[in-house]
Amino acid sequence: MFSRLFHIVVVAVLTVSAVACSKADAPSGGFTLRIGATSVTGTPAGSLGWGDRQGILSDKLKAAGVDKIEYSFFQSGSDVVSALFAGAVDVAAVGDNPALRARSRDPKVVLLSLDSVNGDAWLVGAKGGPTDIRGLVDKSVTAPQGTIRDRAARQLIDAAGLTGKIQVRDVPTPESIAGLSSGQIDATILTGASAIELQEKGFPIIDSLSRHGFGSTGTNIALSSFTDAHPGFREAWQQAVTAVNGDINAHFDDYLAWVAKTDDTDLNYVKKSTSADEFNTEPFPQVGIDQLAAAYTFLNADGSFDHDYSVREWAGAKS
Repeated sequence: MFSRLFHIVVVAVLTVSAVACSKADAPSGGFTLRIGATSVTGTPAGSLGWGDRQGILSDKLKAAGVDKIEYSFFQSGSDVVSALFAGAVDVAAVGDNPALRARSRDPKVVLLSLDSVNGDAWLVGAKGGPTDIRGLVDKSVTAPQGTIRDRAARQLIDAAGLTGKIQVRDVPTPESIAGLSSGQIDATILTGASAIELQEKGFPIIDSLSRHGFGSTGTNIALSSFTDAHPGFREAWQQAVTAVNGDINAHFDDYLAWVAKTDDTDLNYVKKSTSADEFNTEPFPQVGIDQLAAAYTFLNADGSFDHDYSVREWAGAKS
């Protein structure tokens, strides 16, 4: 998936307004940090967005010489990773699937930190359709290929002992939701408030990662060429991420309200789909490493990787 030419259209590029000086006029010889992420709104989302809004990222990263932050947004995590390899961004904030695949491609991919843990994903069915995963035998589930949702679909099918009996089709999330509503799609995997919104509208939740003790992590990766050039960056980034998550935990209700407003969705949907234990205040908490390792094991057994490696060594060497 990474071999295709880099032709991703950047949805938006924003500069943190709180940091005024540019690379050219910075007497400290600082630099502009380019962060790549996914966003449906064209603005920094989730914990990254909160850290931007609160000025925590810019404040903590000054110690590493970061004078300005620019964000580029893409349609999927694999597109963000493609941008990282192409040299278009310095840090990729992506789900665990794209990060794990990137490291299997190139050992020079550095795991800077985990920015979330305990992520859930829901298998949502069509109205009037199956309410049990066994009812999807000889039918299909949709999820964008190479994403956490794709892995979640296959993990849930595998957990039910139905591998090979339910097809997973590569369909983007907006088209999946539209197809689910029109009855053209049997089931799809969703994350966040969109899953709860559909449930409230009568679409059955057939299964979820959390029901099986599974979870997903948010990862932040860079190339070693970047971290070697900025030796203090890794530690500063970890301090920034954990400070942001600590602030979210301290102002959790405010964070939920901000997410609902930013995503233009109902606050109750956000509350039901977001848990405070998602926001780790250590760069590599044990639960996150366990979830990342479990994702690696599943994907590796599925033949998804170019080369084998140790997830725990990858993370442990940076902690």
